[in-house]
Amino acid sequence: MEVKSALSSSTRLLYFQQNLAFGLTEQYLYDLIRWTNQKYRVHLVFPDAPELESFQQLKDEGVCLYSLPSDMFAGNSVRAILALSRVFQRIDPDLIHYNDPVVSGILAGRVRIHPTLVVTHHTPELDRGYNWRGRLLERLAFARCEPHVIFTSENDRRTGIEKDGIRAEQSAVIPYGVDLEAFEESFDKTEICQEFNIPLEHRIVGNVARLVEQKGHDYLIAAAEIVLSNFKEVTFVVVGDGHIRENLASKVAHAGLSGRFVFTGQRSDVPRLLSAFDVFVMPSLFEGLCMAVLEALAAGVPVVATPVGGIPSSVVDGEAGTLVPPRDARALAEAILWMLDHPEEAGHMGMRGRQRVEEQFTVQAMVVGTEAVYERLLYRRNSQGGLV
Repeated sequence: MEVKSALSSSTRLLYFQQNLAFGLTEQYLYDLIRWTNQKYRVHLVFPDAPELESFQQLKDEGVCLYSLPSDMFAGNSVRAILALSRVFQRIDPDLIHYNDPVVSGILAGRVRIHPTLVVTHHTPELDRGYNWRGRLLERLAFARCEPHVIFTSENDRRTGIEKDGIRAEQSAVIPYGVDLEAFEESFDKTEICQEFNIPLEHRIVGNVARLVEQKGHDYLIAAAEIVLSNFKEVTFVVVGDGHIRENLASKVAHAGLSGRFVFTGQRSDVPRLLSAFDVFVMPSLFEGLCMAVLEALAAGVPVVATPVGGIPSSVVDGEAGTLVPPRDARALAEAILWMLDHPEEAGHMGMRGRQRVEEQFTVQAMVVGTEAVYERLLYRRNSQGGLV
């Protein structure tokens, strides 16, 4: 007998976004919504913040948007939990999917209604700044509300189980997926060089990341000094924004490298900029599965990165790039110099990286894996008539 699917065109999916910045984890949510919205009734709750303006584009695709005052997302107060629960009650979703653990949101999902709860836990190593009450509430949310947790790498799942008390059977590993169509177009490197006043003969060493301490930009600057003392025709391009941008620019100036660094700020044309990079560098101190690294691989750019978090699952050392110890500027510089000195071998690494993404890290595979989690949980919930 054919088993009826628990997912249908009438299934109501609610996605919940808390962060006020639009970074690569928000791009993950954006891509996931665009695909699931083709099949289901999709709603998105997110803070009313200028940085999240990109989400407004989803309205044209039929997504029901709920842009709420940002103070409703701050902290884990009873007031915030009750306010969010009223919003959830009006939507009455079958399933709520949180983009990162949001204690107030998870608890709100159990106050008035009883949907299935799913959390994508992007960076379990990240210190979310909770005091002891916040940490207690977080463990309570995972233990009592029993959300199913999606990790993007096996390393992250191990960390989440150890740090947050998440049960193995309560979790799944679904890697990020890259929309490869965005990397099919050919771009003119000359135009990009002219836009940023980069000499045409220069090689470009690039980075795409939030400008926060976690990403290790201090070590990139230190490595750049070593690289430029050995290889003159290089410009370093840093794409992204964050609270340490001015500090980084000051360090670059102090090192006498202002003419060799370009800070582009936040950009919406990352595939275009990646196409101009000769080497991509990600010197992170800790990570989940790094979406920026996956996008560099998709663009066919060889990668130099640190073997933290989920990065080794995407960058196999010596195949699609080189892995170096974190906090080691000299090792970082030596790996960059090798790429610059061996362009043909580096090019082959870039091609192997692209192939790896095509085989393991597509947005289609990410959506299929996520839908399978939804299907399994909703089927069990419908069969048991209980909370899942």
